[in-house]
Amino acid sequence: MEQYLNTKEAMVILGIRNQTTIGKYETDGKIKGYSPFSNRKRYKVSELLKIQSKR
Repeated sequence: MEQYLNTKEAMVILGIRNQTTIGKYETDGKIKGYSPFSNRKRYKVSELLKIQSKR
């Protein structure tokens, strides 16, 4: 089962401090935001870990 994190949790994993940066990652196609539970954006843990490992 896939796990999802909210924006703040995703920012911690990626080591970023600004929500604008995570938005830029989405715009650039590095990650995809999902809304599986509500209108609030969530991010797949597996995608976040892939980005983290490339750093």
